[in-house]
Amino acid sequence: MKNYFKLLPILILVALLSIVSCSDEFLDAPSENQLTPSDLPEGITPFDGIAESMYFKPWFTFNDKFLIAVGDMYAGNAFTFDGAYQQFKEAQVTSQNPILTEGYVSLFSVIDQANNLMSLAEGRKDELPEASYKNSIAISRFMRANAYFYLVRTFGAVPIVANAGSASQPKRNIIEDVYTFIKLDLQYAIENLPETSVKRGYVNQTVAKGILAKVHLTLNEYAECASLIEEVMGGQYSLIQDYGKMFSSPEDNNSSESLFALQWKAIATQWGTQNTNQAYIVPAGSGITGGGDGWGVYLPSISLQNDFENGDLRKKHTIMTDGDFYPELLSSSGGFTYEKIYSATAANFRKYIVGSAAERNDVFFMKTSQNTIILRYSDILLMYAEAKLAGGNSTTDGAALNAYNEVRIRAGLPIKTILTRDDLFKERRIEFALEGQYFFDLKRRGLSEAIAIISQQEVGFYSDDERTILVSTMITPGSNYFELPLPQSAIDTNPSLTEPPVPYNFN
Repeated sequence: MKNYFKLLPILILVALLSIVSCSDEFLDAPSENQLTPSDLPEGITPFDGIAESMYFKPWFTFNDKFLIAVGDMYAGNAFTFDGAYQQFKEAQVTSQNPILTEGYVSLFSVIDQANNLMSLAEGRKDELPEASYKNSIAISRFMRANAYFYLVRTFGAVPIVANAGSASQPKRNIIEDVYTFIKLDLQYAIENLPETSVKRGYVNQTVAKGILAKVHLTLNEYAECASLIEEVMGGQYSLIQDYGKMFSSPEDNNSSESLFALQWKAIATQWGTQNTNQAYIVPAGSGITGGGDGWGVYLPSISLQNDFENGDLRKKHTIMTDGDFYPELLSSSGGFTYEKIYSATAANFRKYIVGSAAERNDVFFMKTSQNTIILRYSDILLMYAEAKLAGGNSTTDGAALNAYNEVRIRAGLPIKTILTRDDLFKERRIEFALEGQYFFDLKRRGLSEAIAIISQQEVGFYSDDERTILVSTMITPGSNYFELPLPQSAIDTNPSLTEPPVPYNFN
């Protein structure tokens, strides 16, 4: 038996690497971020190392472009001249769009690897320590639920792939069943994850409750959402006072505000483990990265800029506007002063800019170790306020106001004694700008309301160096705005994706 345990890590890795892409064939592309022995962090068993890798590797292309393109640009938070994003800016995304395809494949890569890890753990359940077994299954189901949550909100009906080695051409399942599947995975995670994280940045029962609360909110299940959030509030998570450190300071990753974040690792010799956002966000020509990247692809829309209230402390940490000074950027040269000439919208984003290799030892070309936060405590507070609002136009509920005003107080803004629906969603737009949330927030408002809002957003640009001559652009989305098309490459490989969705067999 002792010899068997010595061989177990090798056997596990061989098994993993031999089946890791089995359930991915219908995507017309293998999971491009497959695990290899060199990817595995140290753990009690190889299962623990594989579970840790799921916090970053399979999410890479989802984070690289898709999250911001769908969550922000598609909804009017960001402007660009880059042709790759043009369809998102104009809210007319086609099935051939490469960014759309990359995100779809990445999310199914998460599902694929979650299923593979569960299959391996189930096959060796008797040999594994109970804690490692439970953690492998719970982490897998948590990650799979999050991937499906993005898929169903973006594409609508998608195939439920519940096991490694499933049929290569699954049919789509009805939306209701996809949400039921998500809930079951998250409920399992709540019951089997540890109460507190075993390592900084790892998820736990509370995190799973927070994600499940957002699922309930998405489905207008307000009482269920509020009940779960009441179990989260006042516990191990809280707001941090320095808003900017959550996005531009890797040493402050996994703060008390961060519940679930993608755990990026900038390694000079590896690709696919890092956060690439800085490369796309840094103002072109500013020299902030000290390298060949920094292209200013994403620019804050004029509409987003106009929604900031006077005195909002989040503004300078979210967007750069004319005259803003950042001593921490280009620090060896005395800091960086932003000028509006850098951008056709007279501003650039500040979030997710870390700096240069001259200032940090964890920055390389298109690589930083800055986490991407998926769920943070301010979201918990604003979700609670929204659940208490319960689809109404306004409320004076004390609990809702306390949660909402806690976010505003941190931002340096006056508290409110009446919470309106418009106030809440405007607060969310500002609080989570460039975090991939705005499209999904609009979707919760309903199609007619969302179209009315988007069609009034100024998403044009200034044509002169003084940034005074506006080339106005307004976008009016179509009736299919809330469901992006499935990638054509997936349909070509699996024509059944064009058939009407079917119920899922939960037996």
